[in-house]
Amino acid sequence: MQLGAWISNVRNLAILYTGVLIIAACVAGSFLYIAYHGNTYTETQAALEVDIHGFSDVYDFSENPEATLRKAVEQRLESPDIGSFYLLSDKNGNRITGNLYTVPSVMEDQDGDFVLYDIPYGEVIGNAPEQKDAFFPHYDVLAKTLTVGDGMSLLVGRDVDAFQTLEAAIMGVAWITTALVFMMALIGFLMGAMILKRMRLIHQTADTVIKTGKLSARIPTEHATGDFKPLADTFNNMLGRIEDLVAGIRQVSDNIAHDLRTPLTRLSHHIEALKKGESDVSIDDIADETNRMIATFNALLRIANIEHGKRRSAFCSVDLKALLNDLYEYYTLLAQEKNITLNMDLPMVIPHITGDKDLLFQAFSNMIENAMKFTPEGGHITIRALNKDEKIHIVLTDTGSGIPDEDKTRVFRRFYRVEASRHAPGNGLGLALVKAVMDLHKAQISLEDHTPCGLSVTVIFS
Repeated sequence: MQLGAWISNVRNLAILYTGVLIIAACVAGSFLYIAYHGNTYTETQAALEVDIHGFSDVYDFSENPEATLRKAVEQRLESPDIGSFYLLSDKNGNRITGNLYTVPSVMEDQDGDFVLYDIPYGEVIGNAPEQKDAFFPHYDVLAKTLTVGDGMSLLVGRDVDAFQTLEAAIMGVAWITTALVFMMALIGFLMGAMILKRMRLIHQTADTVIKTGKLSARIPTEHATGDFKPLADTFNNMLGRIEDLVAGIRQVSDNIAHDLRTPLTRLSHHIEALKKGESDVSIDDIADETNRMIATFNALLRIANIEHGKRRSAFCSVDLKALLNDLYEYYTLLAQEKNITLNMDLPMVIPHITGDKDLLFQAFSNMIENAMKFTPEGGHITIRALNKDEKIHIVLTDTGSGIPDEDKTRVFRRFYRVEASRHAPGNGLGLALVKAVMDLHKAQISLEDHTPCGLSVTVIFS
């Protein structure tokens, strides 16, 4: 029988299309499974590597490494990340601390030094992931062990039950899809072709990003309908977020290089001149230059710690009115020395907030110092507070040079400086710290022009 005649038969054609669709569905399902499996385990392994390196650094750079490592593990256990497992043991295998009683049994070895452990529910101390399966009461945990010192070991693991559940769901969907294809060959073929076309869009977009590094690539959504549209939107939003983060890293790197190249070059020239005895610069001047650079890096580290929420442990009830009064008393004399009038207008009562008093004092100090830096002699700076819509509004206004509209959001970036102020003293981290502190306290901060001149900074506490 000729192939053309065989295909011309409607039943045979339906069988052919069904077979092709089943093969295509199997290939697509396998691709999704392998891609998801590899990606999720790779991400988990990467997260474990970061955790391991962090603990290793804690041990290596501490004067009392064993006690410091133990404290670091216990602090990690206080975090809400209940999908993590830790077990710190001495060289004899005796438990020191962690949320596991003993080293669990090995299920299977993974790539490199990673091991998949089988941990019964009863072996976990304290908070643990939700116990989902009464028939198989255990966690599947991907883990790696760090050995330090004279044999002390730290097991660090992540719960991967959710990954395996999702993988099983993917396989279940594949079987159901195959059954539906057998029942409705033509409809199954059309639906499969549509799904494959949509998946190809995701694959092509991901492939473009991987091969070219072009993070601006997006999945077309003009004709997207049904469940594919939110998936495409989520994928596009993820790419957009990654693009913003990478751009931020590049900008910070560029700014660090730009802002530190000059002092480092100057410092190098001074040292060379001193070696040759040809410079009037003293060792004290070089030390001051070095200390300024160290202060810049310390400010960067402090901002990073704030952004990661490491200061939440110091939160307590803060009397904003008393804090603002302290600031007013502290800066009044400094303002008078610059011939600037510092005013304050507070209501009789300002509700207390929960926060870090020292960080808030530092943030408002930065705001006042910025205002004093760019307010000319004879100018005015006013601190006002008001209770509005069950929120606390703190408003700082000045009669300085102000900030152009296009820079009002950029000034909160690390090292960003308005062109007009680039030659003024400072490192461009003051407002970045202010933004980090306000974000930590879930407060809104905004900049507006002040009439007739100057800037108005508004902070709103919920």
